[in-house]
Amino acid sequence: MINQLPVRYILPVLLAVLLGSAGTCADVVFTDTSGDEITLPHPASRIVCLNGDAAEMLIILGAGDRIVGLTQTAMDDPILKNQVPNALSVGDWQTPSVERILALQPDAIITYQSSTPKNSDQFRNAGLPLIYLDCYKIDTLQHDALAMEKLIGEETAADEYLSWLEKWETLVLDKTADIPPDAYPRVYIEGYSEFSAQGKDSGSDMLVAGAKGVNIAAGLEGQWPKVTREWVIQQDPDIIIKIVAVKPDTSLASSREMINNRDGFSDLTAVKRNEVYAFNAELTLGPRSPAGLCTIVSILHPEQFTDINTGEALATYADLFLPGADEGESVYPAV
Repeated sequence: MINQLPVRYILPVLLAVLLGSAGTCADVVFTDTSGDEITLPHPASRIVCLNGDAAEMLIILGAGDRIVGLTQTAMDDPILKNQVPNALSVGDWQTPSVERILALQPDAIITYQSSTPKNSDQFRNAGLPLIYLDCYKIDTLQHDALAMEKLIGEETAADEYLSWLEKWETLVLDKTADIPPDAYPRVYIEGYSEFSAQGKDSGSDMLVAGAKGVNIAAGLEGQWPKVTREWVIQQDPDIIIKIVAVKPDTSLASSREMINNRDGFSDLTAVKRNEVYAFNAELTLGPRSPAGLCTIVSILHPEQFTDINTGEALATYADLFLPGADEGESVYPAV
């Protein structure tokens, strides 16, 4: 591998030159999510994904068969696993097995910029550079899709996905263009654990902002600030959205009920007005998040979307890119 900027790519450059692997193929150049310019000697045909959202993007671009290594969490997702026939588990996403990854002889190893493996030093020591392609925040999906397109050497692979993304983002923008800022509802977004708010520039914060809402935790420090029961009560949000990782023992309905039954919450505006929603985490981040934007805007401004089936965004996504992605509930209660 070749990289003109980050030091972490110098060793692979030397190895490629010494082994004569550069051949006559043209270099592949793109910018990753961290802003580094990445240069590879040829399109990647063997890819290890330590990032499930990047794996989903590769599937969208028709390159699921190039994924040779995937984290166990992603392998356990039947919707993803059905689209990656050549992938083997490389273990836990926090401490993936360097030995397994070395044995797979990847051309590229993709991970999150914000959540790099805890054993990143082992990767560097083994001469395995990490490419940071998040593919999970709605504001950078276009960039990351185009970067991934270059990584696999397929110039138009992202066109259909970007058209889908633009269609639904434009719809939301057009339908909410005349809503004045003083009509933006104040929203408390809670992550997986109790009182884990979603701060500024988190994926959920971007969705609420795009849907013309005010995230009451946006002024707190960090992307995932911890808050207290008293803080939420004092803020008295107009709407509460609980992000839920749906599992056999965790439903959207039960998660919403838990919020409604918290001590001191019965007098909250959101609870009294029946504006508490449990939201499937699969739609808050990653390539599907434009469909999540459509759902959230229909929560925040239902009067603007009475004539539009916002569920169509996810149904179309499933038809075009990832069969099964529209299975299960997106939000409870339904909007």
